Amino acid sequence: MKEMNMCVRLLWRATVTSIVLFVGLASAEAQVTSSIHADEITLKSRLLTIDYHTQTGRMDAEWHDGQRLKGIESAVQLADGRELATSAYTTHTLESHMALSGKDGVTEFTIVSRAEGKPPLLQHVRIAADKPWFSVQLELDAAASAVGTRHINAVRLAGDDAVTVKPGASLRVLHVPFDNDMWFRYDSEPVQGLTAGKDFTSSEVTAVYDNASRAGFVLGSIDHDVWKTAIDVRVDSGKIRGLDIYGGIALPTGVRTDTHDTLPHGVVSGRRVTSPRVLIGSFADWRDGLETYGAVNAAVHPSLHWAGPVPMGWNSWAAYADKIDYDRYLGAAAYVHDTLLPQGFGKGRVVYINLDAFWSRLDAVQLADAVATIKAMRAPDGTRFEPGIYWTPFAYWSDNLDAIVEGTHGKYRYRDILLKAPDGSLLPKVDGGRPIDPTHPGEIERIRFTMQQFAQMGFQYLKIDFLSHGALEGKHYDPAVQTGIEAYNKGMQEIAKAADRRIFLSLSIAPLFPSGYGNARRLSCDTKGHIDGDQSTEYMLNSLTYGWWTSGNLYIADPDHVVLGENADLGARNVTEGRSRLLSAIISGGMILDSSRLADDPQGRELARQVYDNPRLFAVASEGKVFRPIEGDTGDRAAAAFVRKTSSGYYLALFNYDAKNAKTIDVPLERIDPSLRTVSGAALTDVASGEGMPSVHGTIAISLSAGESKLIEVRPQR
Repeated sequence: MKEMNMCVRLLWRATVTSIVLFVGLASAEAQVTSSIHADEITLKSRLLTIDYHTQTGRMDAEWHDGQRLKGIESAVQLADGRELATSAYTTHTLESHMALSGKDGVTEFTIVSRAEGKPPLLQHVRIAADKPWFSVQLELDAAASAVGTRHINAVRLAGDDAVTVKPGASLRVLHVPFDNDMWFRYDSEPVQGLTAGKDFTSSEVTAVYDNASRAGFVLGSIDHDVWKTAIDVRVDSGKIRGLDIYGGIALPTGVRTDTHDTLPHGVVSGRRVTSPRVLIGSFADWRDGLETYGAVNAAVHPSLHWAGPVPMGWNSWAAYADKIDYDRYLGAAAYVHDTLLPQGFGKGRVVYINLDAFWSRLDAVQLADAVATIKAMRAPDGTRFEPGIYWTPFAYWSDNLDAIVEGTHGKYRYRDILLKAPDGSLLPKVDGGRPIDPTHPGEIERIRFTMQQFAQMGFQYLKIDFLSHGALEGKHYDPAVQTGIEAYNKGMQEIAKAADRRIFLSLSIAPLFPSGYGNARRLSCDTKGHIDGDQSTEYMLNSLTYGWWTSGNLYIADPDHVVLGENADLGARNVTEGRSRLLSAIISGGMILDSSRLADDPQGRELARQVYDNPRLFAVASEGKVFRPIEGDTGDRAAAAFVRKTSSGYYLALFNYDAKNAKTIDVPLERIDPSLRTVSGAALTDVASGEGMPSVHGTIAISLSAGESKLIEVRPQR
């Protein structure tokens, strides 16, 4: 509550039988009010009205555009099996009202539910003065004795008319994966196609929307310090019949979900237990809603600021994996410096030459010499080169449990710092690695030692991988840590504190939340150079389609190392698909780390030379701005069209994910921007070639060969 600046605080114990009280903020601009009637508490802003029904313990939220959520309650399932729900309590009173500092003019109202023999339930409702969203947080006030729960519902609603969007809307619901491991995909499913009686679950956030009108809701957690938050959507007869947003992602014991847990969510206990704070917003465009959600999260936990340009460079993993060595590392750096940089690759930036896993194949002398060689590289325009390295702070890759933990002076062995189950047994491996307990003092010493070593060696880029291991549920060394997310926060805080602020921190396999510990995070898991299928350009762009909003708000979006092609005999097709892979990185915000075999493979070198020989595309990449999808009806596939506004119009990126057949992609101008309904047409330019294209009226129709993509500049003609 440190951010609060109490302007008004009113306390009352009201059992009012008629219109009695009207309370507003002192500022006329705030437009946030509350009023109490016989059986109703009304909270109101310019865009939103919340009616809290004191006879039922449920609230309805209706927005000025007619979109509505009905019957919202809060609840908690105690560790002893009891459920406490606001709808089962007898009295509900508005007991406090305060203005919070901040540009959005947020006011918090607290409604307290009481019943004989039950601890009070406090619902903290925050309303933004001129924004289409509010938030709800449940607090259980046990006061006299501690209680515990592993499932606390900030928001729960059910009923035939629980969710109302636009008349005639064909609703979709978005699944957001917990992290970016194991090639998980985002999935936007039509409600009509979901199985009745089976929950559709998303991690941390979801969007419920109509793609045609784009109207809908965004609902998600904006607290990520204790809980893993889940959103369950219940469907019946083609309609949403219920939403359940709760801290404590549930899973049957021994069944691994996309959190990788094999144990239930940790029990959170204390005299006061709070749920995650959940944002609920109604938006004319679901894309605006997700961007707003990202911005609100960034206000709560700011992103790790990076003052420099978005990184470009080279990464060793896809190129050489465990075959990386001294000669290949420096050979790749030399090719980037001598051939690619003059073509525009990394021009005017810092170029990072990064060692990935298996960098230990270089001995200490080779490593020191390689770092010095990279740092000595310069270009006539002042572009400098910096070395990067790789680490997995929360995963152990050996079965030698008696190995001494680095940096602990022999005090701890790895069996000491590994995460354990309540019975003392080791947790199973995930991705082949044993999870480490981020709260163990031996692990904290290891983090400080390793980060100091990297800084002393001169590395300026650190890719940290398999971070989800640190968020697993288990019995942690620190007894104050009750959940995996608490442990993850503690471990990442140690890394952030130990990191030299000049070093770029890139999170690889990592939970989407909590954010604020890395400058960048990969959008997806490992991505190669082919256009479609597993680990493909299409796969990565599925994550951009529904996760673009993380860029700028939470992290710099990392599209993973750029692999241009894997089969030399594909010839021209390899070049075409390689160019599409490059464009996928450009529209993700311009972070480009090539991973071609540049040291010793003539075909890999030539492919990179051909694909990267385009200063016009690098000029767009250098702006460091992400594109967003035009359509959101692609299920677990990527959108074919992405757009970004410019000073003179728009950039439009189009992709054909079919590796065998040509395709024509049609994009109505009004889908690019509703304001283009009134223009007479649009002038088009192929950005890669700089050549003009025929002007269009109404709809842009672009023919793409198999695996091809295009970046087009669209300039409206008024």
